[in-house]
This record gives sequence, C-alpha cells and structure tokens, in this order.
Amino acid sequence: MRIAFIVLLSLAIVLGLEAVYFAVRSVLKRRTDELKRRLQTLGAPGQEGESTLLRRGRFASNPALGSLLRSLRLAQRAERFLVSANSSLTVAQLWGYSAALAAGALTLTIALGLPFLPLLIFVGCAGGLPAIALAVAADRRCRKISEQLPEALDMMARSLRAGHATSVAFQMVATELPEPVSLEFGRAFEEQRLGLPLDLAILHMTERSPKNRDLKIFATSAIIQKETGGNLAELLSGIAETIRARFRFEGKLRALTAEGRASGVVLALMPIVTVVTLLVVSPEYFRPLVAEPAGRAIAFGTCLTWVAGVAWLHRLTKVDL
Repeated sequence: MRIAFIVLLSLAIVLGLEAVYFAVRSVLKRRTDELKRRLQTLGAPGQEGESTLLRRGRFASNPALGSLLRSLRLAQRAERFLVSANSSLTVAQLWGYSAALAAGALTLTIALGLPFLPLLIFVGCAGGLPAIALAVAADRRCRKISEQLPEALDMMARSLRAGHATSVAFQMVATELPEPVSLEFGRAFEEQRLGLPLDLAILHMTERSPKNRDLKIFATSAIIQKETGGNLAELLSGIAETIRARFRFEGKLRALTAEGRASGVVLALMPIVTVVTLLVVSPEYFRPLVAEPAGRAIAFGTCLTWVAGVAWLHRLTKVDL
C-alpha cells in the first residue's frame, strides 16, 4: 500500500511540474509575441497611438488609491523596483501579496503554537517572499542584459559606420535583438522619438537597471562622446570587447570554483533528503518534533541554522570582482 502511495505521489508531482512548466511557457510566449508586435511598430507611420513600450508608473488599478500611493516615498521605491524587474504588478498588488502571505504565516504559526520570536521571523520571511522573487528576477534580467549588450553595441557600431544616426542604431537593436536588451533600447528609442533628448533616454536605461554596471559604462561613454566628440563607433566596439573579456574571465572563474559550489549544493540538500526519507520510512520518528513545544522549538532552530549554513557556503564560493 505504501509503495502504491509513493508511486502515485511521484506521478502527481511529475504531472504537476509539467503543468506548471507549460503554463509558464504559454505566458512567456504570449509576452514575447506581444513584445515582437510592439517592437515592429517602432517608427512605423500611423502607429504612434496604437501601442507603446514605455512602462507607465503603476501604483494601483484604482485611481484614488494610485494617487495616494504616488505621494509615498516607499511606494515610489517599490515602483522603481518593479520597473527593474520588468514586472506587470502594481505596487498595491505587491503589497497585497506580501500582506496575504504574512497573514497566512501568522495563522499557521499561531496554530502550531510557536513562541513569539520564531513567529515574528516566520511571518517576516513569508511577507518578504514577493520582494525576494522580484529581486531574483531583476538580477537575472540585469545579467541577461549584460550578456546581450556586446552584440547590441557591435550592431550599433556597424550602423554608425554605415552612416546612420544614433537613434536609428537604437531602433535596429530594438527590432533585431532578443529581449530584454531589445526592450530597453526600444524604450530609449521611443522616449527620444516622443521628444526626450537622447542622453536623457540613455540615462533612463541605467535607472531601469540600477545594478547593471555595463549599461552605466555605455551611458557614460555615449554622453561624454556627445559633449566632447570623437568616434562613437570605435568607442562602442571597445566597450563590447571589454564586456566580452570580463565574461570570459568570469566563465573561467566559475569553472575553477565549480567543485566548491557542487559540494555546497550537496551539503545543503543532505538534510532535506534525510528528512524526506525518514518521513517516508518512519513517520513516527518526527512526531515529537511536531507534537511537543520543545520539539517545535528545536525544529525551528534547526531550520535557522540550516539557512545560515547555506548562506555561509554560498558566500564562501562567491568571488567579488
């Protein structure tokens, strides 16, 4: 009976993961198709009012609530955070999800009878999950932009050598390269097409990706070149080669630290695998950790030390450049 239950549970997990994968894939495909359609309208006559790549400040779906949140500095910081992650959420939705998760965690901890300090930590961690997810998405997007930026700069350099204007080079990058670098250059092109100076449009690119050093180098170089003159095509080619060299060095560094990172992953997963195995083989073994107050405190302390150990292992295998 237990074997049949394990087999059915494994099958359900596999089917659930497959359903989540195809759902996420469908959503991403819709977003990609919409982005391609909007990028193709860049600079096209008669298309000005149809669509826009510019992300309007979104604080709430309700206008009254939006105007109230707009006056709060914390809400403005949250909106910039959503922009860096290219999220479609509003500030009100982000805070609503955080409050709902915190309330659910509070209900669960009260039902389990945890002490005040573990309750406070658990509720705080649950409430911060949406922000953590957005931070991870923003970091991935930032790295993806850096990976695609050399190709974008080379395309701009070729366009400038062919005699095109800088704005036309932006348009070519927006229409020819994949997301997310195409979206950023498309937004900059659309901003300058609507009347914003090109140097301010480039600065807005860095504001949408505040942690991207490569974009800041490109923006600084382009603005200085505009003020002092010089060969912008050669400058962009040099920046592209510098970024490629840095990525080659980081690749070698990751190869040299691969053994340590693999050891850290194994050590981090060992407690989880052990707990799952014991729950399947001998469920009664962990009953005191759930039924007794002292057991719950020990389990909570164990989870905290495990998280601290994982963070420490991650820090040991990370090299700051």
